[in-house]
Parts: sequence; C-alpha cells; structure tokens
Amino acid sequence: MNWEFNYFKDHNYLEVIVHGNPSSDQLNQMAKERWNMLQELNCKKVLFDFTRITSMLATVAIYHRPEETESIGVRRVNYTAAVVPTTYWSDFKFMETVYQNRGYDLHVFQSKEDALNYLIAAPVPESKS
Repeated sequence: MNWEFNYFKDHNYLEVIVHGNPSSDQLNQMAKERWNMLQELNCKKVLFDFTRITSMLATVAIYHRPEETESIGVRRVNYTAAVVPTTYWSDFKFMETVYQNRGYDLHVFQSKEDALNYLIAAPVPESKS
C-alpha cells in the first residue's frame, strides 16, 4: 500500500489517496503522517480516496480501527469523507457505522463530487486561542 497527500488551501481540506493492498500497520503509519500534517496545517477536514485499493481489511480489523488509531496518538478530525470503490461498498458502510458509533464524523460516498460537497459545506469550529 502507498498513499499521497494533497492539501487544498481554498477549502482547507487534506486529500489522502490510497493505492494498493492496505494493512493495519500501513494504515497506522499513514494515520500518523496524516495527523502530523493536519496539525501543521491547522486543517479539520479530510477526504480519503480509496478508489485505488485492491483489497479490504477483514471485518474484525475494521471494527478495531478506531481504537487502534487512537492508541498510536491519532485523534479525531472534525469532518472526514471517504470515496470508496463499489466493490467494497458494504465494507466501508460497516466502517462508517463503526466510526459513527464511536463519535467520529465519517461519511462514505461513491462519488468524489458528493464527498467534496459534504466537506465543503461542513462548518469548522473556530480555533480557541
């Protein structure tokens, strides 16, 4: 698995494009890098593009992802949208439910346009000084 980050200053969101066969260890490494970048940019919105993945995590691994990322120091982002391939739609809908049940704002979409519309419309709380 590999990934790339693109920051869009005009709407203050970070795009994460994921390629290949994701594993929990690689997702953890990506999460750490993403978290550091979000902190540096003071960014509260993330758009994941998973349309280039070639496999999906097992159901039990999906269930434990929120705790796993928090255990490595990665915290919640205000708004997260994920564009996902049709092939893994039901897996990502399960992931969406798992994250939302744990208080995360994660929404999955099959269209990048819909995901972007959601992120752009989402309000971001003012930073406390």
